[in-house]
Amino acid sequence: MILSNGVSRSIALQAFAEIAPQFNESYFAPRTGVQLQTQFVTYGVMYKVQPHVFAVIDKIANLIARLGVTVWNTRPSEGDIRDRNGAYASLMQDPCLTVDKFHFYHWVATTFEIYGEAYLVKNRDPDTRKIVSLVPMHPALTQIKRDENGSLLYQFMGMPNMWLPETEVVPFRRYNPDNTMRGLSRLEPLRLTLLNEDGARRAQDSWWREMGRPSMVLSTPKRLGEKGRNNLRAGIKSTSGGADNAGGVMILEDQTTATMMQLNSEEMQYIDSRKLNRGEVCMVYDLAPEAVQIIDQTTRGTTAAEPGFKDVYKSSIDFRLKAMESVFDYHVGREFAGKREMRFNVSQQLRGDVETLAPAAVQLVQSGIAKPAEVREWFDFDDAGPLADELYANQALQPLGALSASAKADAEMGLSAQHQPKELPVSPNATNIQSPKVTGDLPKRVPALTDKAMKYRADIVSELGRGKNWGEVAVHILERNPLDRKDIQIACLHLLMEEGN
Repeated sequence: MILSNGVSRSIALQAFAEIAPQFNESYFAPRTGVQLQTQFVTYGVMYKVQPHVFAVIDKIANLIARLGVTVWNTRPSEGDIRDRNGAYASLMQDPCLTVDKFHFYHWVATTFEIYGEAYLVKNRDPDTRKIVSLVPMHPALTQIKRDENGSLLYQFMGMPNMWLPETEVVPFRRYNPDNTMRGLSRLEPLRLTLLNEDGARRAQDSWWREMGRPSMVLSTPKRLGEKGRNNLRAGIKSTSGGADNAGGVMILEDQTTATMMQLNSEEMQYIDSRKLNRGEVCMVYDLAPEAVQIIDQTTRGTTAAEPGFKDVYKSSIDFRLKAMESVFDYHVGREFAGKREMRFNVSQQLRGDVETLAPAAVQLVQSGIAKPAEVREWFDFDDAGPLADELYANQALQPLGALSASAKADAEMGLSAQHQPKELPVSPNATNIQSPKVTGDLPKRVPALTDKAMKYRADIVSELGRGKNWGEVAVHILERNPLDRKDIQIACLHLLMEEGN
């Protein structure tokens, strides 16, 4: 609370983050442009006339607008489930009544990158007061002030008599070191860059118009009066001035000669300055030059530029998406029931080509990580029914601890209740080997020997030939090959049947 002329004046809590705190009734007007060498130009004009700025901003906006949008239910009781039919999901799929979804998100991204801020007005149903659409409001025509309680009020200059409370506006703002009410445009750090770029382009335009350029010197031994100089100037322009007269014949009078002068190193730097300006724009907007088809810095053309194209979402777009998602969830999503989060489908753009995608899809489905219905969307396949909306996995997969415990349990309980192995038969010449004592009836039908079973049968006989007993052989082989339990059992059955016969 501050006393001014005996009147109590208050400062809102938001003002504590400002370098020059303002009273509640203060207005926060937008900063709309930059000062160039000869004129003040708005941010919008710079976007229209500066090719580097236009290319970078348009690329960012297109990369964002092309993404699909989904809403997820993140309530702890239900887990992370995609919300396909909820009110918030329906709104994000069709957020604006006046434009389509692509151009809506393109407008938000473009305006935010140009002005450092963008605003949306909530359009509500008059009966239910639910949000039915979001209406874009241009930041250059938006004024902001605080009321007596510190809450924000927004006014569109086209409707000067109506103030909107902050609950009716969705604000997108970049960080501003001066105050928290207005965003800072990325064009602000480019003031000198844009000034130099504007000067270089105007100098080049003047060269094409004049064509004489300061590199040409006219000399004569005679003394020319004002009339003579005017006549000489008119003759030069009529034969060599402008791009249309390039290559024409110059006619000089009064022993006048024309001498061409090469540009010095400082004057030639203007070409390099254009490249520097281009690089600074990409740097400030945090976008790789390869993303806007600038590949002169790469060593092998487009081949070396491929990582730049693939990583553009990870390095330059992802944090922008997170910021937009946060704003939508905080100002829009919280008005709908339940815990909902809006997400851009970046994974659609990070996927590889079909040759790379197909093996990955098979691995994800077979390992139980993805459902067939989920990977079918990658290839634009239609719905395959409820069976495709299930997780499938290899039933032979078990935790490592379970395998060891199962092997020990089988060694203690025996490989089969019907043919519990004791000892293997003894050949007439064998020594130090005990024959198995078979109890109970042997099975009448024994499965045929598989290739693996034949191998394990030979391994068992070999192990027994070294003086080991039946239990040690079974446990040792089973621990080494837990997934071949059935083949080991078949091998043991055949050995027992041979002894029984």
